[in-house]
Amino acid sequence: IIAQSKGADRIELNNAIHLGGLTPSLASLILAKEQVEIPIITMLRARPGGFFYNEEELETMYLDAKLFIEHGADGIVFGFLNDDASIDIENTKKFVDLAHENNVEAIFHRAFDRANDPIQEIEDLIECGVDRVLTSGQMSSADLGIDLLAKLNADYGDKIGFCVGAGVRS
Repeated sequence: IIAQSKGADRIELNNAIHLGGLTPSLASLILAKEQVEIPIITMLRARPGGFFYNEEELETMYLDAKLFIEHGADGIVFGFLNDDASIDIENTKKFVDLAHENNVEAIFHRAFDRANDPIQEIEDLIECGVDRVLTSGQMSSADLGIDLLAKLNADYGDKIGFCVGAGVRS
């Protein structure tokens, strides 16, 4: 409510921001949709830590995604890596397809900042059909990652959107 009143044009809804953001409750989305008009993108992250998930975690996040979409989420944000820190293309594509089949956005979160090769990984995300990537340029804050952010935007900004995050202030 506060974000909307201060001019935000969308909200990323998550829980436990001190842990990097985790999946919010379905009730949080339902109540938020009743109270704001701007788009709400819901986080899918089963636990803190890395972004390499087991089958049960992936199944849980997929069901969460379906329920969020059924209850009005305007997009889903997720990030899947393989154990070698490359993009998990199979699961990324599965979640992108779910989003696009339901006419909502598919956003890859800062798991991108933990990936090995930002150029290869951004090309993989584009190939998967991701709409936007949340990134700090693979640094702890966006101001430190500005060189990579500028390069990614210059080279790929016409193929994928970028949402700059971490340490961004007015």
